[in-house]
Amino acid sequence: MKPAWDRLGDDYKASESVMIVDVDCTADGKATCSKMGVQGYPTIKYFTAGDKKGKDYNGGREYDALKSFVSKTLDKPVCDAVTKKNCAKNEVEFLTKMDGKTKAELKKELTDKKKELETIKSEMKAATKEYNSKTQAWKKRQAVLNKANQLLDKLIKAPEAKAEL
Repeated sequence: MKPAWDRLGDDYKASESVMIVDVDCTADGKATCSKMGVQGYPTIKYFTAGDKKGKDYNGGREYDALKSFVSKTLDKPVCDAVTKKNCAKNEVEFLTKMDGKTKAELKKELTDKKKELETIKSEMKAATKEYNSKTQAWKKRQAVLNKANQLLDKLIKAPEAKAEL
């Protein structure tokens, strides 16, 4: 498989939409492989835009099968910011707003967007932490209420004790 993989890597070396990489799970790449859930070797994973976990590739391991999969699944044209070729409507609209701006203005726009992204990530992290904390508290309260309800049901169903004189 290694020669086919290396050939595929050579084919896509200059690609803007496909990256073919090797990770040695027995050496420096051990942490990466663990994070990605790699358990057996060789494992092939592929990622599409926005996918951080990846999917397992289960197709053929020879060059033609690998090449066919990549060309059908992953080799999609990317948006060219200069010509606007292959750009989605919202990307064209954004790029049109940027038309005529100087490099300095574009750099400021990029800095602002990066700051905004960091703010959103921070807010999401805080909200997730708060949600998890509240969920834990609700689950504890739910367990207490479930137990109380069970005990009350048993008391209601129990025969009444006769009072002793």
